[in-house]
Amino acid sequence: MQSEAEAKACCADLYQSDMAKLIMGDTLHPGGLGLTNKLGRLMGLQSGDLVADLASARGDSAQALGRVFRCRVLGVEFGAEAVRHACSAAPESGRAHFVRGDAECLPLRSGAFDAAVCECSMSIFINKAQAVAETARLLRPGGRFGLSDVTIEPDSLPPELEGELGQVLCMTSALTADGYVDLLEDGGFTVTERLEASGEIIKILDEVESKLAAFLAFQRMGGAAVGDSQLERSPELVAKVREMVTAGQLGYWLFVGEKRP
Repeated sequence: MQSEAEAKACCADLYQSDMAKLIMGDTLHPGGLGLTNKLGRLMGLQSGDLVADLASARGDSAQALGRVFRCRVLGVEFGAEAVRHACSAAPESGRAHFVRGDAECLPLRSGAFDAAVCECSMSIFINKAQAVAETARLLRPGGRFGLSDVTIEPDSLPPELEGELGQVLCMTSALTADGYVDLLEDGGFTVTERLEASGEIIKILDEVESKLAAFLAFQRMGGAAVGDSQLERSPELVAKVREMVTAGQLGYWLFVGEKRP
């Protein structure tokens, strides 16, 4: 059986995989940097704020927040490769810096931050309540926590999406929209904003569908067998995910919580 540390490392590696980049793009979450900036506006980020970006991946969101809101951002990411990439890509004079760490045991000083963000990652954390508690610890009273993530209704995930594809899509351990609100409220936050952005999943599916169709057509035109039954079934799985979004079983939401005194 995998230890908790091994499970986290495996998950971090999966998010650096070619499959994750194909599905989610460089920012690794629906809506890209446009939705990152919308979350920042909902949070009321201001120039000079000190912001923690939890599970910051390759650093794109952290750098965007620093540029747009002129705040200082410290990205915390479990995956060593992602941290190396983020550090090498960030300009030395930039507003974003990166360290390796665990969102469930943050290597950050208590009460030192004005705000924190966590995009499309809470759903895959092993101990979500601990991650929220750690976020509350590092924020000053009144500090804001911006959370965006996949939502899924109970018992709606089909068996074929319970493996790596479902994990890349943040579906396997996602909560309902109300479940995230309860998670934040129980962790010391008052939820001040909640905004649905489920249409961003449809946009990703449109892009993935086009890429898959082109790739499979190229393979067949060249006379090569695709040789991967999961890849052959990908269009069917994409259609299933689309149905789930349309039926309201799968969604994407933004939340803002304010730390209670």
